[in-house]
Amino acid sequence: MDNIPLSWRAEFYHQAFPKFPMPRTDDRWLDTMWVLGNDYKGSGYYGAYPPNYLKRVMSIFPDATNILHLFSGSLPPGNYIRFDRQGTPDIVGEANQLSSYFPNTKFDLILADPPYTQEDAEHYGTTLVNRNIVLKECRKLLQVNGYIVWLDQVLPMFKKTELHLCGLIGIVRSTNHRFRIASIFRRVDAP
Repeated sequence: MDNIPLSWRAEFYHQAFPKFPMPRTDDRWLDTMWVLGNDYKGSGYYGAYPPNYLKRVMSIFPDATNILHLFSGSLPPGNYIRFDRQGTPDIVGEANQLSSYFPNTKFDLILADPPYTQEDAEHYGTTLVNRNIVLKECRKLLQVNGYIVWLDQVLPMFKKTELHLCGLIGIVRSTNHRFRIASIFRRVDAP
């Protein structure tokens, strides 16, 4: 992806969702809050993306062409690669060894939605991931100026020399749901 200014990315979002407030931006930062509501139909899959979350995120990155969905869960097939440790993704594997599955591939956008807690991991029948290791693995696969959007209840630890935290999107679904945050990281250093 080109080094498109964050103000343009906010405008991309606003064009796609004109009824909602445009994200605040400057040269190095983008932030906003999304109230996504509740979709009682849902996917039937524990921990699925909140309603319209992907549509909103993808509106910010319309230029993304090589996309990895990490911890893809119930996501249907599409113009992206789904990676998870179980289920029916395109690639089944361990996220803490992510770069070994893609030795010659660089992504311009990686979307991650890991289990947030030990209880969540138990619902999935898996172990809790080490966020620090997985984020480092994501960075290895990210092209220069590419982005990681990490949906979680915490801001994962990262090295400022490897990734630039360039945005935060607060996610509220409805009453009796957890607050989440989509942390947006950009790789800015040389490969």
